[in-house]
Amino acid sequence: MFNHIATKYRSYISVLLLAACCIACNSGNGSERYKAKTDSAAAAPAHPYDSTLAKGKVIDSVFCKTQPTNSYALYLPTGYTHKRPHPCIYFFDAHARGSLPLKTYKELADKYGFVLVGSNVSKNGIPWPVTNDMVKVLFDDTRDKINIDPKRMYTSGFSGGSRVASSIAIFNGGITGVIGCAAGFPGIDRTIQNQFAYIGLVGEYDFNLMEMEHLDGVLEQNGFQHQLIVSEGVHGWAPANEFQTALLWLQADAIKKQLIPKTDTALLLALRADLEKRAKAARGNNDLIREHQFLAGILKLLDGMIDIAAFKKQYTALDTSAAYKKEFASLARQERIETNLQHELAQQYTSQDEKWWINKVSELEGLAANAKSPREAGMNKRLINYLGLVSYLNITHALKTGDLANAEIYLRIFKLADPKNPDVPYLSAIFYAKKGLPQKALEALHESLELGYNDLNQLINEPAFANLAASPEFIKIIEKTRSN
Repeated sequence: MFNHIATKYRSYISVLLLAACCIACNSGNGSERYKAKTDSAAAAPAHPYDSTLAKGKVIDSVFCKTQPTNSYALYLPTGYTHKRPHPCIYFFDAHARGSLPLKTYKELADKYGFVLVGSNVSKNGIPWPVTNDMVKVLFDDTRDKINIDPKRMYTSGFSGGSRVASSIAIFNGGITGVIGCAAGFPGIDRTIQNQFAYIGLVGEYDFNLMEMEHLDGVLEQNGFQHQLIVSEGVHGWAPANEFQTALLWLQADAIKKQLIPKTDTALLLALRADLEKRAKAARGNNDLIREHQFLAGILKLLDGMIDIAAFKKQYTALDTSAAYKKEFASLARQERIETNLQHELAQQYTSQDEKWWINKVSELEGLAANAKSPREAGMNKRLINYLGLVSYLNITHALKTGDLANAEIYLRIFKLADPKNPDVPYLSAIFYAKKGLPQKALEALHESLELGYNDLNQLINEPAFANLAASPEFIKIIEKTRSN
């Protein structure tokens, strides 16, 4: 199940518009920068990598030599040695929580030999040129200190951070694969010149699910190696078991591209078994769309490397069946309905009173509980989550503009839509602080912590809490946030 980690809504960025995307085989100017460094590194003498960095331990902050304000969390797998190159995944969290994904996936790093790097500075709201400059410094610093395989550099991100991870691959090149969690590509108005493998991980009840499904179709049309994994859950970093599938998938892709030797078939068999299990589960739920996705993934990635004859027969039978074609057409209709309903919710938000929204949330919950199909139930649950997103955006705007009367109403609607989201009491704390009610603000912050709030930088830098900074209770809240 996808983790309900801290803030679900701060990470939202506009939905992907990529219908006109096409692929060229040549690399752009950005990729030449990385290629040049790769070629020179191959001919250079042994490099004095940093041997003081601890292995098997998440290091919260490593500071870049040329830009001390730029830092990253680091995890070197227990089997790391500076004598040989290692694959590396660069993580970009929507809120600059560099160590968060590393702590979640470090056991997988040990199992598969990946170096993990998490940016402590990249976050939502920073213009791409600024982010890109920080990324270039990050890449230079890590490759100077750590023996990273230049042919196996990967990026991953959550929500807005997922768009950063994709942007690096799209605009700079030099990235072999991307693991996108809970969001797809940035808006693109040019031809994509750098091709890379892409695996998307998203929750069934994530308001970005339709975007991720659309992206999966666009990638198929444009010749990408791709896979979409949809699991039960909402907007968040993928849990370790889902991320393990992504790592198996990237390993198989590296074997197919002859970036690593096919010394044995254990990884390939493990991936085949994983996708087969997912296809069987989808079939058991009568979800022909998901079954088709997983069978297609087996064929596209594993064909020619291990025996998949039985899966070819299954895929062909499903792909040509009337039932699948009917389900595919039904999905397209439902997506149009869901998109229209999202627009209606957004348009109605400020024009309806609180009583109306109480009835609306109750209506959507009833529709989800009594739906005729799992897909219809999922749509109504996503609409409730989308209402949470709309609430978050309206609350933050109201608080910034000093519209406390509407902020109070929107907070109650937000709690109706998503009662377990730590952003609800966190934003309530800002509201109470602005109202001059410090004790209520502290109580709301404690409630937020109990729900998992963990954005230390946001907490410390929130202007509304300036008058709380000297309070012993606020200091305890800071320490609890750090431990979260």
